[in-house]
Amino acid sequence: MIKTFGKRLAAMAVVSALCAGVTLTYGIPNIKYKPVKSNEPVMITVDGDPVHQDEYTAYLKYNKSYMESVMAMYGYDADTMWNGESSDMFIQQLFDMADQQAAYLRVVNNEFNQLGLKLSRQAREDAYEDKHISILQIGGQEMFEQWMETNGFTEQIYDNTVAASAYLDAIEDAYYGENGTVVPLADQVAKFNEDYVCAKHVLISSTDDEGNELTGDALTEAQAKANEVLEKAKSGADFDTLIAQYNEDPGMQYYPDGYVFTEGEMVDAFYQGAKALEPGEISPELVKTDFGWHIIQREPLTGEQLMDDANQAIRTQIITELAGKSFDEEMSSKLEAAQIEHTENYGEATYENLMNLIGGETDDTAAAE
Repeated sequence: MIKTFGKRLAAMAVVSALCAGVTLTYGIPNIKYKPVKSNEPVMITVDGDPVHQDEYTAYLKYNKSYMESVMAMYGYDADTMWNGESSDMFIQQLFDMADQQAAYLRVVNNEFNQLGLKLSRQAREDAYEDKHISILQIGGQEMFEQWMETNGFTEQIYDNTVAASAYLDAIEDAYYGENGTVVPLADQVAKFNEDYVCAKHVLISSTDDEGNELTGDALTEAQAKANEVLEKAKSGADFDTLIAQYNEDPGMQYYPDGYVFTEGEMVDAFYQGAKALEPGEISPELVKTDFGWHIIQREPLTGEQLMDDANQAIRTQIITELAGKSFDEEMSSKLEAAQIEHTENYGEATYENLMNLIGGETDDTAAAE
């Protein structure tokens, strides 16, 4: 079984990433979840809301293809998956994923409506742009339509996945955004500043290119250079210029705004040296570690940094500490609470039933031919 909300929605996330429902037109589309109208039998209900066979079959088809592509990386071919020793497990998991996919759409839509949310113009524009980019990535409108036909998706089923993705972002913002009802952004930033440090540094290495410790004159020269850089920094030299001229830490090029870290993520001497400074302050003396001598400048932390995608793991950790659970866990609990009931049309999670639903060939049909 798939245990977390994020993992449960892995297949749906791939759908949203691959598909693009329409080409760009003038104006902004009204991205909105709408119940799928159908005359086909009801397979399951989610909190009383019906999921008809055509919608349910689309989830089975898509997730079957998704599971096959994933398991191929572990040496499983399709025949082994659906007819081998572990076939019962794979088939049950496939039906479970279809259940969860149908439930996910409805849980997200219900939460969005219960919170009284509306998608902003920017959110609709972003979602529409993503759709347009995706349709180009999949090969154009004709290829997309073929993909939908192959997987049993209708335009409305697809549009509901797009709406759910946009709704989920809006729900997260309502919980943890600037005026969040669970943990306001101001509280997150305060915790960010309390627990984390941002710092730039100039490293003068105390080892050679092979990682051997410097000795003799080479060691003396390296330390003298470190002291020279420290004095220039304390005298007001532009710190970024000093980094460009002297720094021997290749990682700094990937973090031009400074490293963001907390205790235990850097060597302790570096952490303690940075933590002891005020934002904008330069270390009054060299900080020595096994890497060499560091001249550290502490940088301020901002809400913008916290919201940066590169720091998403940090923000998730802060939210989890303050709220007692992550957004993923919050939504997972709501998904767990959804009442999924199978109707008599559901049948059983068997290979024969799967093939009957998705229009595939069973051993019996093959023999009849």
